[in-house]
Amino acid sequence: MTMSNTTETRLIGHYKDRSTVEGVDITVQDFFDGIRSGARWKRHAEWVREALDDKKEYDRRKSLSECVTIGGTFTGKKEINNLREASGLLAADLDHLNERTEAIRFQLSQDPYVYAVFVSIGGKGLCVIFRIDSGRWAESFQGIADYMISNYGLVGKEFDPSSSNINRLRYISHDPDLYHNPKAKLFNKYPRKEKKEVKKTSFIDTEDDLKHILDQIHARGIDIAPGYNEWYKVGWALISKYGDGARSYFHEISQYHPDYNSDDCDKKFKYLTDTRPARITISTFYYYCRLAGLDIMTPKTREIVSVAAMSKKQKVSKSSAMDTVLKMVDGAERTAAEPIIDQVYASSEPFETSETLFDQLELFLNKEYPMRRNEITRYIEDEEGHGLVDDDFNSIWIHSVKVLGEKVTDKMVNKLIHSSFTKTYNPLKDFFTEHRHRRPTGCIKALAESIETSTGLEDDSFFPDYAEFIIRKWLLGLISSIFDEHCPLVLVLTGKKGSGKTEWFRRLLPRELHHKYFAETTWPVGKDTDMLMCENLITFNDEWKGKTVKDPETLKGYASIDRFTLREPYGKAFVKRRRLALMCGTSNPTQIIADPDNNRKIVAINVTSVNHELYNAVDKTDLLMEAYHAYMAGERHHLTRAEMDRIAEEVNGFEDYSTEHNLLVEYVRMPTGAGGEDVQRLSAVKIMTYLENKANNRKLSEALIGRELAAMGFEKKRYRGEGSKRYYAYEVVLEG
Repeated sequence: MTMSNTTETRLIGHYKDRSTVEGVDITVQDFFDGIRSGARWKRHAEWVREALDDKKEYDRRKSLSECVTIGGTFTGKKEINNLREASGLLAADLDHLNERTEAIRFQLSQDPYVYAVFVSIGGKGLCVIFRIDSGRWAESFQGIADYMISNYGLVGKEFDPSSSNINRLRYISHDPDLYHNPKAKLFNKYPRKEKKEVKKTSFIDTEDDLKHILDQIHARGIDIAPGYNEWYKVGWALISKYGDGARSYFHEISQYHPDYNSDDCDKKFKYLTDTRPARITISTFYYYCRLAGLDIMTPKTREIVSVAAMSKKQKVSKSSAMDTVLKMVDGAERTAAEPIIDQVYASSEPFETSETLFDQLELFLNKEYPMRRNEITRYIEDEEGHGLVDDDFNSIWIHSVKVLGEKVTDKMVNKLIHSSFTKTYNPLKDFFTEHRHRRPTGCIKALAESIETSTGLEDDSFFPDYAEFIIRKWLLGLISSIFDEHCPLVLVLTGKKGSGKTEWFRRLLPRELHHKYFAETTWPVGKDTDMLMCENLITFNDEWKGKTVKDPETLKGYASIDRFTLREPYGKAFVKRRRLALMCGTSNPTQIIADPDNNRKIVAINVTSVNHELYNAVDKTDLLMEAYHAYMAGERHHLTRAEMDRIAEEVNGFEDYSTEHNLLVEYVRMPTGAGGEDVQRLSAVKIMTYLENKANNRKLSEALIGRELAAMGFEKKRYRGEGSKRYYAYEVVLEG
């Protein structure tokens, strides 16, 4: 039987469940489309996966699933003799991959022989499909098994041998990321019929690894040497290392043979001691253990071997390899690691550690290029905090190829770096964690006292601690923006040039935070400003410049928004990013609030001078830590209604009233209700025309007229005019 179906007409069998005898034919393309879309099988697959933690229930639900025979279509019972037409496809199961699942999936999607890859019904394994010559089914299966072992390191229970039957039923899954390459090559890497030469590998011998092997033998009751020849060699191998001390090990290993007898085993041990060939070493024991499917290294030994082998390949000294092992392997101790490293460096053969190319690449990057993702900037950084760019990633890839070989692609390197492999950290939260033992008090008060100001004490006002109050609120907002919610307060220092207000802001953050998280800007509307708001802790506008501060609505919008839609560094799609930055600025003129009656965001302090000695005496780390501990104790930046009313009453001089406001105050008032008033019902346009005449025909804004009337308490109402025509107007009394 040879493959004759085309991609479009390739047929497989479809069955309602395992017990169904007669199936129906469907095309492979329909099968793939159904797995991807989920229209038919998604809900059932999710129902099966919900029972993963309950094996009995999971097996019951899975048994109710629809199935297919990937190998072809059958007439009647699904037996090999009833094969009607072969599909030319072979599906293999890959199980127990755990955290390696996505890495293996990616590697398989790059393989020229792989026709399709998708997640199994349980969601924990993979199904990989190859194009084959159906007339050489058994050879194809064995060739694929060898190919998966040699190319992807899949051994033991990871590669399911039950896939060897052409009539095997497969439960239908759901996977929107199913990979399909209709142009995949025909798999023709058949195993050689002659006896294959065993690949030479080295073995690590430590007491911990020997105990690890014995524990597996006891747990599984396995006989690793069923024949006399193997039994002799295992005994000789143990004697080569432990001498007469190997006797107990020989008994432990031999006891699972059906003909085991303690006395006979003792006699055989003496015979083996007297006849041991010099060529047999302890490596022979590890060889037979590996043939029996035993794990011949503890996880820690495997990690140490991997790191040491990598160091050896890069031609570094054993002492440097030891330093790397102690740094990279959790719990590694010098006394235990030293003999393992010695064996790695002394061996002329490679070590079998069951690693994939991705595992080796992970190890290489951890050793040579330790990096992390900055949660604030979203850049990948080196250990010194420098953001990496394309040139850096290209250099890393080139170095990887030199060490690990040409199979390492630039796509693999970038996929790995821009995955969960690279740990994320938040430098701002780490700053507070590092210094949380510091519990200072009085820093905020001292900082406020460094400002000489009369704000809150002018004319009949009385708000003597206003500067401390508002600075404290703003600093609490700074902490809130890091840990919880954005603070919309915009702190502005006004005053004559040279009063020290600019440097007051520029030196506010500790040095290690300032250079990365303090940005000077005029807040122009655009994506660059959006990014600044997400990547910086403070954005500072010196001298209150730019169009944004001239438009109160735009300024209030920027102060309030807490999410920005933008493209992240290295990203291909737009995402929503949480806003971080607080806004602040300085101004020589005091009139900075363009919409005083509706402002709840700009909080200003007029600066006469700054006491530099007192300012410099405030430790800026202690300053932030005082605000941090106050925030953690429950204090917040929000202004209450009473506090806003008090600021409006006691703090003045910062208003920048519009011409429209000033004209309304002078020429328009509300009716008092007293008799004799000339009350008129006028629209905003008519009021504007009246005021333009009073202002020597100066053009005014209808929108501003309406906004100012509303702020002054005028109410726009709907009236009925002549001919029952309805119109909107304000009841006003015109003066002057």
